Amino acid sequence: MDTKKEILLDVSELEAPYPLVEAVNALHVLQDDEVLVFRHRMNPQMLFQNILSLGLQYEITKENENEFEMRIYR
Repeated sequence: MDTKKEILLDVSELEAPYPLVEAVNALHVLQDDEVLVFRHRMNPQMLFQNILSLGLQYEITKENENEFEMRIYR
């Protein structure tokens, strides 16, 4: 992955369904030169189908009991 502009989306304080809504909105506007750094308090299982259906890739960079982070990019 080349150097890309990081866009931070921290939804760890939001209640459902807002983390998923915010993430899906961000995925739809993600540019080729950007990487979305997504932070949440849990593994967002429902988000993975959206990522793959948009042809995006992801890397899980942190996964603890109350902390989850992944990088999403084209």
